[in-house]
Amino acid sequence: MSETVAPTILDGLLTPEEIARRITASSGVNITARTIWEKARRIGVARKIGRAMLIAVEDIPLLLKEETKSEKRERLMLKSSRPDALAMLRQFRKKGARS
Repeated sequence: MSETVAPTILDGLLTPEEIARRITASSGVNITARTIWEKARRIGVARKIGRAMLIAVEDIPLLLKEETKSEKRERLMLKSSRPDALAMLRQFRKKGARS
């Protein structure tokens, strides 16, 4: 029974490599799996099983949608406003050395 259920669950999921290969074959635009992987992760459509990433076929149009300047700016602002982990560690160690 599980043999028939498992393939139907995974039928609508593709790896970034498969998506990149399909885009390149259909449009001639060379796009890497890494680019697909990064954008899928950034926009929140990636599903991970262990170290493998899978993306639903329904989410491919979201990957192909161009990000607006305001979306890019917002992403950069969020990235720059996060505390730097290394700086936090150094600060913590300085405080620990004083005590």
